[in-house]
Amino acid sequence: MLLALDTSTRHASLALTDGDTLQAEFTWMVGNNHSVELLRRLEWLLHEQHMEMSQLHAVAAAIGPGSFTGVRVAVTVSKTLSFSLKVPLIGVSTLDLIAYSQATAGLPVCALLDAGRGEVYIGRYQASLLEQGAAAIAQRGAGVLWQRQGEYQVLGLGELAGQIRQPTLFCGEISSQIQQTLAEQLGALAVFVPRLASTRRAGLLAELATQRLARGEQDDPLTLEPLYLRRPAITVSAKPRAQMPTQAEAVSQEPEKV
Repeated sequence: MLLALDTSTRHASLALTDGDTLQAEFTWMVGNNHSVELLRRLEWLLHEQHMEMSQLHAVAAAIGPGSFTGVRVAVTVSKTLSFSLKVPLIGVSTLDLIAYSQATAGLPVCALLDAGRGEVYIGRYQASLLEQGAAAIAQRGAGVLWQRQGEYQVLGLGELAGQIRQPTLFCGEISSQIQQTLAEQLGALAVFVPRLASTRRAGLLAELATQRLARGEQDDPLTLEPLYLRRPAITVSAKPRAQMPTQAEAVSQEPEKV
């Protein structure tokens, strides 16, 4: 049984899969309570399936980008489970997961997450189903129907709009304001997936992880790290001190935007 965990944003998701069969999935609005709710929801999900942790044969986690705190929770829990149970660990980019839900789209796909400060995290993908034909898809595996184009990026909306040259399908957890701005700048070149259809599902995360396992790929629980495309903003305390402060005393994170 494979367990998939995603706490990348204010939406969280858990799934249990056996091969290509979904056994259970739970997706909910977690807000900023990732560390409080994840283990409780996981315990409930296992109980509902009459399962024990020892029955897991692999663990997958969405590794970001996203909420700095949220991403850490799923990554830390998955690493701990992998290490303690001695089972494979698979990390999957949250942007890859968002795009995968639109893998059969006939348009180029741009996966988005709100990065705050007027910027977005993006990953751009090209569906390959129609271009390569059935024979090529059979060789690669029927589940892999798209390829990421270039590196993940953090861009302002104007910069992103300047890169779009053809009709593109935008998907992901973004605000109405971001969608409106892109629509105004891109016109007919911007096609948006409805918000509910953009909700990330841990069942799809499990599918991507299963594909990696089938290729003999896995991550080291001692070295897997969250995918942070930029450092979290910090505020340095201006209060005078008689001695050098500790890091915990000197800095505090900005409220998260995702």
